[in-house]
Amino acid sequence: MSFKINIKRTKILEKNKDIPWMDTMVLNPAMIERDGVIHMIFRATGTGVTDKRNSDIDPYPICLGYGKSTDGGHTWQFDTTKPCLVPANEYTIDGMYITNSKGEKIVNYANGCIEDPRLFYVEGECYLTAACRMFPPGPYWEVDDPVQCCPEWIKGEHPFGLAATENVTVTVLYKVDLDALENGDYDNAFSYITNLTNPDFGQNRDVILFPEKMMIEGEMRYVMLERPVTPNLNPQFTEHKPSMVICSAKNFEDFAKYDLKRQLFATPQYEWEDNRIGASSPLLKLDDETWLLCYHGKQNDEVGYTQNFMLIRNKDNSYPEIAFRSGKPMIRVAEDWEMPGTFTIPCVFVDGMLKIGDELLLSYGAADECMGVMRMKFDDVLKMVEYK
Repeated sequence: MSFKINIKRTKILEKNKDIPWMDTMVLNPAMIERDGVIHMIFRATGTGVTDKRNSDIDPYPICLGYGKSTDGGHTWQFDTTKPCLVPANEYTIDGMYITNSKGEKIVNYANGCIEDPRLFYVEGECYLTAACRMFPPGPYWEVDDPVQCCPEWIKGEHPFGLAATENVTVTVLYKVDLDALENGDYDNAFSYITNLTNPDFGQNRDVILFPEKMMIEGEMRYVMLERPVTPNLNPQFTEHKPSMVICSAKNFEDFAKYDLKRQLFATPQYEWEDNRIGASSPLLKLDDETWLLCYHGKQNDEVGYTQNFMLIRNKDNSYPEIAFRSGKPMIRVAEDWEMPGTFTIPCVFVDGMLKIGDELLLSYGAADECMGVMRMKFDDVLKMVEYK
């Protein structure tokens, strides 16, 4: 089916040189709705996130900020006084730990960066996934090679594997108290649960959980989509470009296990996803068997990131399968404020998706320097993905 969907794009927030924790980047907002209030958590960084230093390189720990809308996403109120979730930014081996929601002392994979949030409900409880690193980056946009502010001890023996040695991205799961978040009680808004991905398999991000447990091979399990950068590091896979992988587990803590069975869900097929594909937003349930997913592809550094939709359908006693996928990207960079500036890769990157009335609302980062929302008719999207 070939037709054009009318999309209204609105810029809602941009970096601000007068606010130290968001003077460099503002991007990739997640959304969740409760009782008519849309809560938004977004990624930001700046020169004032921390005063802790490890070298002559200026650290840029990546933190999360908070905003909300009470009118269906038409207007937004952002708390620019402080971030809602900030990495500890410690540099000693003893400082690399955190107390989780069970009161256990575990490795803090979010010590240096907390990036690209996704908000969603699982079994009625609110959760957050974030792509995290143990150490913050330096100003990598100013040089050709990535700059990481890592301590010297990563070159010797330590208990943290590639998470420290190569500062790889690890996806962390938090439980979110929306009352505390809305009231500005950020110290009590987030509970660190566990890492969902295994750092020894390399970089891994774009992780989302299905909102309901599913019957997989005879038992009820949580089901997760992830996007390892190098799937071939996992012995279950052969060589692939960065692709979407699906897996399941009885407990959140089991997702990062070495022997967990994983399988490819979607690999790059089209030109616009030649470099990589991954899930963008949490899933939207259409009926008892069908889910709508917004996902992204990257062609190359010149074309950058684009967005599309796919339909996913449940399968008895097995993983859900793709029911619709199109070779034509639906959402590309279009507005002046979505074009590259300090950061040179064109980028429209969706992290949130909600159905509000008869519209579909997407929240997204634009060129890493500002955030926007898109509105489109929900029925138009269903027609495009040939939902019956």
